[in-house]
Amino acid sequence: MIKKILLIYRYTKFRLYAKTRYNIHSHFVYSFIEDIIRDNTHYSDYKKLWNHRNKLAASSDPVETVDFGFGAGEKAYTTNIYPLSRIVKRRSHSESRLRLLYRIVKYYKPLSVLEFGTAAGISATYIKYGYPKSNMVTMEGCANLASKAEESFNELGIKNIDIAVGNFNNILANVLDKFNSLDFVFFDGNHRMEPTLMYFESCAKLSNENSIFVFDDIHWSSGMEEAWRRIKEDERVSVTIDLFWFGLVFFRKGIEKQNFNIVV
Repeated sequence: MIKKILLIYRYTKFRLYAKTRYNIHSHFVYSFIEDIIRDNTHYSDYKKLWNHRNKLAASSDPVETVDFGFGAGEKAYTTNIYPLSRIVKRRSHSESRLRLLYRIVKYYKPLSVLEFGTAAGISATYIKYGYPKSNMVTMEGCANLASKAEESFNELGIKNIDIAVGNFNNILANVLDKFNSLDFVFFDGNHRMEPTLMYFESCAKLSNENSIFVFDDIHWSSGMEEAWRRIKEDERVSVTIDLFWFGLVFFRKGIEKQNFNIVV
């Protein structure tokens, strides 16, 4: 209950400073809103991907999970056994947010993609279907969940995607060695301030002018809000868009450094 009250408070505060597309004077951001966020095209992939998600959300298969992130609290990790349905419903994103990830990737066509937090592989399927030609690595701390994700990728005919299994702190350096640069990164794991900042710093070293970083749950906690504040202030970052649930980071050159809170 306390968590929900805090989220409501943070969202109310967010709305006080938020703008609509009619108040945006940045051509780049206005175009992003019109061409991607407000794109109402019903792409044929949507139905296939959401039906697959719902299939997993109805599965009673037990999965022993390992959590190295926020859910572990003060411990190094925690283990639990849950039905796959519960994991999918709790850890996957809403349909609207999944579609947004799909549209971003479809529009910008990133060749190199990295995801923190595979879980059951739902968001990865949307990202990969958005641009199937991308080379993608998705990282997951739990081997059993990674196995479920791999089953999904095979069932959906997804190729050029590798799953790296292990604690992000231990495997990230080796994963980044696979990339010359990073065009798109989805940060959806750990959800704590210090690891988030560390992951951002590691990935920012491989950013380019067209890179897009998407952070999940930037208002989830005071620690995540502080991480988001510091990321916005980073001198390499030119534009950020705060959608409350997602935070988008751009590294474009030649445009004024600005931060936007957007209600769409």
